[in-house]
Amino acid sequence: MSHQNFFNVGINITPAVQKGTTIGLQYTPTPLAHMGLNMLMEFSTASAFLNVANPPPRKNIAVMAHLDTGASLTSIDHSIAAYLGLVSTGQQQISTASGFSVVNNYAADIGFIGSQLKGIQNLQISSCQLPHFNLQNCLANPNLPMNFGVLIGRDLMSRWNIIWNGPTSTVFIAD
Repeated sequence: MSHQNFFNVGINITPAVQKGTTIGLQYTPTPLAHMGLNMLMEFSTASAFLNVANPPPRKNIAVMAHLDTGASLTSIDHSIAAYLGLVSTGQQQISTASGFSVVNNYAADIGFIGSQLKGIQNLQISSCQLPHFNLQNCLANPNLPMNFGVLIGRDLMSRWNIIWNGPTSTVFIAD
């Protein structure tokens, strides 16, 4: 079975929701049970850096992101930051399962591909080394669910209403 068949996105709510309610995402049981929540995002150079003298070139990338409730900040793989030419906004020491590490921080504009979730400009993010992420595979096919180059942290999750129904292995996200 192809990994592409594991990733299905759809909106189906019965009964109908109240007027003015925005629904962002729904994930089907198969990918959630096998891989956790992975979603397609777009990262690009932060808008704040485009209004300075000699701005960096504006680049973007579509990349899979993994919901990580253990991460306080959203983090991208170092190779994505290098590919986008992101400007470091400082460093910080982080604690991971394998110990402490000093990493670069960045700002980026983000969007959520295939959803109604609101994009965010100038989001402060961290960097990390994701050992199974392959940038070249991502550039060739960003829809590979297990090739995630982003960890979505609680900084983003705190903006959303997330309902994870364990018995049915479904997730609804709304902002």
